[in-house]
Amino acid sequence: MPKSAAIAASRLTFSYVGKPTLDIPQLVVKPGSHTLICGESGCGKSTFLNLVSGVLTGYSGSLQIAGTELSSLNGAQRDRFRAETMAVIFQQFNLIPYLSVRENVTLGLRLRKKKWDVSRLDEILTHLQIAALADERAVNLSHGQQQRVAAARAVMGQSPLILADEPTSALDDKNARLFLDLLFREAAEHKSTVVVVTHDLRYKKRFDQVVDLAKLNRAAKGKPVPSSPKGISRER
Repeated sequence: MPKSAAIAASRLTFSYVGKPTLDIPQLVVKPGSHTLICGESGCGKSTFLNLVSGVLTGYSGSLQIAGTELSSLNGAQRDRFRAETMAVIFQQFNLIPYLSVRENVTLGLRLRKKKWDVSRLDEILTHLQIAALADERAVNLSHGQQQRVAAARAVMGQSPLILADEPTSALDDKNARLFLDLLFREAAEHKSTVVVVTHDLRYKKRFDQVVDLAKLNRAAKGKPVPSSPKGISRER
């Protein structure tokens, strides 16, 4: 298992109610890289992301984040580890409906009792074209606007690892591009690793590594484990 990997999965298996969902022989994500995990619906993309974030547990094999085996952590330790090392854009966004855009974006920092740069917050909201909504409650936003708020919250945290589940699904070409521009700029500035799980392949050439999980995950089609990982390509 590579000690320098941001994410290292080896013989990783996971089942829902006894039904095999994931069976990944090996997957390595290098620190500071940008990885796109794609594949047809039902191939295990969101499941894999939820395992990496520690939201799902009970896997077999090895899954290490920056050298820490997630199965070695209890619930409280996983929550703390996630808060300290990851920013996650969930598919359902997980915004607090009664909080404003500004409050949602800074929520993680406030819970960790960390200060933030107001000018940086304003710049992020402006870049994503939601600055005018800064004081609007999340419940009043459109689906696309909520997605941009979730994206702003993720990059605001300056986390070593940014995980995003379908982050551009509700965005048009312009706003998807604005989000990725911001994501990669912030990642470069703070040396963050980015993993995006999606079926949206509009911008796959902007990623260092593209993983077709439908090919890599043998549980998706009941195929045998390959001698070397398939479905992984380098875009640069």
